[in-house]
Amino acid sequence: MKDKLNWGIIGTGRVAADFARALQAAETGRVVSAVGSTPAQTQAFAAEWRLPGAPESLAALVGDPAVEAVYVATPHPWHEEHATAAIRAHKAVLCEKPLTMNAASAGRVIEAARAEGVFLMEAFMYRCHPLTAEVLSRLRDGAIGRVHHVSATFGFRARRDPASRLYDPALGGGAILDVGGYPMSFARLIAGVAEGRPFAEPVSFHGHGHVGPLGADELASALLRFASGMTASLTCAVHHDAGMSVQIFGEDGKMVLPHPWIPGGKAQGTETELTVFRDGRAPETIAVRARAATYGLEAELVAATLPALEARWPAMTWADTLGNMRALDAWLAAVHADAAPGGA
Repeated sequence: MKDKLNWGIIGTGRVAADFARALQAAETGRVVSAVGSTPAQTQAFAAEWRLPGAPESLAALVGDPAVEAVYVATPHPWHEEHATAAIRAHKAVLCEKPLTMNAASAGRVIEAARAEGVFLMEAFMYRCHPLTAEVLSRLRDGAIGRVHHVSATFGFRARRDPASRLYDPALGGGAILDVGGYPMSFARLIAGVAEGRPFAEPVSFHGHGHVGPLGADELASALLRFASGMTASLTCAVHHDAGMSVQIFGEDGKMVLPHPWIPGGKAQGTETELTVFRDGRAPETIAVRARAATYGLEAELVAATLPALEARWPAMTWADTLGNMRALDAWLAAVHADAAPGGA
């Protein structure tokens, strides 16, 4: 029965489990195989999710003709290797954010996808959710007038642990690579609306932050300015509970998103909302309902996009991913320069 896209998962951690859970209810996809870093992890994951495939290696998973698309859910430093292996095997690839550790690495993966003619998308879930489409539609319709400023945060407090990936720079730890891509990509998206483009890059950028005793950026902030005159203030953290929120300020009011990055909350619910505050009017709260959990929405978007190579806007295109990675590179460089002896 070929009514669904067959997925293989590289990785067997929490995110991989969330993806497998979401696809149990997906209309256009199903998980048929997964591979972990050890045979025991692979077997346990396959048993938990009742998968027909428990391959012995990465090569076996991407080489399996039953697997048509691959979800890369491993830690950041392995994304390039794992995504490229799937691309070389001509499997469509959905890769967790950030696509790789830096823009140069992301460029190599994208060039591989271009050369092989294979679909590739960086998995920023919120870009696939109807909440984002609702925000963009209302902004384009002038709900708050000309957009002047975006304030976006994504920060949580995790125990400072030398064994944790979050605090190991070699494993992509730190706030900017772990969650900073969310506010950065959102600001660039809204700046694009202000300029009549899919996204926009900042014309000026100032980044600061705190690098903790383990060498990871534990808290980071950035101020951006775009060609339209729109500005943005961004905050991300792994050692401070900065919360998750977005405010978009326009000439005639503001728009507030209380759950911008994980619409529906951590339980992956299907209902969320946004509120529009406009001069002279009562606040308007707009309920937004998704047909599936956010991981399921990503998978369904991939299935709907094939055989095209890039996702439809506002999901992450290759150019958008590269621009975002360059901005994260600059943010990381600024924060670590700031923390260095004699830094600005």
